[in-house]
Amino acid sequence: MKSLLCCSIATALMASSFLASADVEQRLKQLEKEIEQIRKESVATSSPSKVTLYGSFRPVLTAEDDGNDTALDVRDALSRFGMKGSTSLGESTEAYFVGEWKVKIQDAGDIDGTRLAHVGVRGRYGDVAIGTQRPPHYTLIAEHVDIFNHASSPYAYDQIGPFFIDNSVTYSHSIAGLDFKAAVRSDGPSGEDAQDMLNVGLGFNQQNFYLGVAYLKLTQPGTATEEPGDEQTLLATAASATLGDLYVAAAYQNTEIEPEAGGDSVEGSTLDVSLAYALASGYKVKAGVFDYDDGVDGGASAKFMGYNLTLERQLADNVRVHAEYLSKDIEEADTINALTLGIRYDFSADL
Repeated sequence: MKSLLCCSIATALMASSFLASADVEQRLKQLEKEIEQIRKESVATSSPSKVTLYGSFRPVLTAEDDGNDTALDVRDALSRFGMKGSTSLGESTEAYFVGEWKVKIQDAGDIDGTRLAHVGVRGRYGDVAIGTQRPPHYTLIAEHVDIFNHASSPYAYDQIGPFFIDNSVTYSHSIAGLDFKAAVRSDGPSGEDAQDMLNVGLGFNQQNFYLGVAYLKLTQPGTATEEPGDEQTLLATAASATLGDLYVAAAYQNTEIEPEAGGDSVEGSTLDVSLAYALASGYKVKAGVFDYDDGVDGGASAKFMGYNLTLERQLADNVRVHAEYLSKDIEEADTINALTLGIRYDFSADL
């Protein structure tokens, strides 16, 4: 009888221990869920996770011969500095800002104007931003040939293509190698229906190959007493490929300007071809060919074509030097030849 009682007591204790263990395990799982929920809520209401100060200083020394005079000049190849940061709004969404300003080294290092100043939200359904930004036309077309250390590169695109747009709203979304971008610039009452610019395009990336197309319609602003000005339309395409150490890219634009005063439209084009080949010991050779046709004949024409050759040396991850020879044959003027030496110093620091 005593043995039976002891056995019953032992069985009860084991059952109690098992139930207690199961309860503890269930409670631990519940606590894990509560902690994860608290973490998500904390992330959603957190302050900016990171703010970065960055910049790039790019002084150059240029000897230029325009057919009449030869000048030696310190210039700037688009130096800039800026700040950017972001705040998480959930598991897959974040708000961000970018502010970037020009530094004119050739003008006593003055800060001269804004390159970027916008705020956006990006998530699984795309990226929407408002402010001064890169237009789709640049990121889909010009960016792929813009590989040189020169303020006017890409040389033909530079004549008519936009690099930044203010007062703009942009949207972009990438999926399965396709990159869709759209932008509208609206600046009060000026321009047709208050829409001063419409820019849409599509890019396709597949391994080491890229193909992009873009459409841009720009209405020059009018005044308080005048109708909107000339209307310009750009149709553009770009392609690039990386074949081992060789990079090759081309960008073409067809432009048509319809004068506000009436009369025949003017058609022109730009073509930029860029190549780069990586050598040993941090050296890289680059070459470019460019052609600009403004569609105007006679003395008023600004047509030109030319080429450039560049040798670069990467001294560190954030420092490089270069030498460039540029020849620009202007149809209605003398050929410009220039030799440029420059250094580029990039920096980035989390605050």
